[in-house]
Amino acid sequence: MILCRPIALLGVILLAVVPAAAQETSPPRADRPIRMVLASSKIPSLDDGPLHFRLMRVTIPAGQSVPYTGPQGMVYPISGSLSISVDGERRTLQDGEGSFVGTGHRTTLAAGAAAPATFLHCLLVTRAELDPVFHPGPAAPAEISRTEPIPGLKPGPHEFTLTRVTVNPKIPAPPLHHRSGAALYYVLAGTWTMHTEDRHEARARGHVQFEPSTFVHTWENVGDVPGALLQANISPENVPEIIFVKRP
Repeated sequence: MILCRPIALLGVILLAVVPAAAQETSPPRADRPIRMVLASSKIPSLDDGPLHFRLMRVTIPAGQSVPYTGPQGMVYPISGSLSISVDGERRTLQDGEGSFVGTGHRTTLAAGAAAPATFLHCLLVTRAELDPVFHPGPAAPAEISRTEPIPGLKPGPHEFTLTRVTVNPKIPAPPLHHRSGAALYYVLAGTWTMHTEDRHEARARGHVQFEPSTFVHTWENVGDVPGALLQANISPENVPEIIFVKRP
C-alpha cells in the first residue's frame, strides 16, 4: 500500500526474516512492552519521490491462490492458513507470524484447503500506486487506510520492519516519543489510549494510526487484558526507530 515498479524505485531489496526466537536475549519483563520483530528488509535508497503507506485487508478463498506482482510490503495473517511462494520456495505463516513480500520475484499467495485466508498487507507505495488493485481474483481486497505522503524521508538507505508489540494491562505508558521515520499501527487486540502532548484519545481493535516523524505521542493499554499492536515502520538505517522527547 504504475509507471514505475518499486524495484526501480527502491533498488534491490535484501530480505531478512527474523525468527521470533532470535528476538529475546533475556526473559521478557511483564512490566514492559514486548516487541517482536516479525520481518525486516533493507531499502538501499529513496530517490524517486514521496512514499505512502497503504493498508489492505485481503481474503483468499479456501484452496485458492493468486499471483502477486505489486509493491513491496508486509503481510500478517489474521485468520486461516496463508502460504507464500517466492520463486518456487514456499512458506506457510503460523499464527502470529509475518513476512516481507518484495518485488521482482514470482510470488504466489495461497489459502489452505480448510478455510479462507484473511491477511493484512501493508504496502509502501508511490502516488501512482495508491489506486490500482494488486490482488487479483479470486482474492477479495479491501483498503483499510492510505496515508498522506510520508514526510521527512531523505535519500539514503532505510530499514522496513514489521513488529508486533504486546503490553500487559495497567502498565504505565512509556515517555512521549516520535519516530525517526514513520510508522503505521493497527490495533490487533486490547483497549488503548493514545496520549499526545495535549489530548487523550481511545483506540480499540481495528483502529489504524499513522505516525509521521512529527507526531509526538505514547500508547497506554488501559484494558484488563493484554493488548497487541502491529507496527509497520520505515526508518533511516542505523538510526533508532523511536526518539524519546527530552524534557527540560
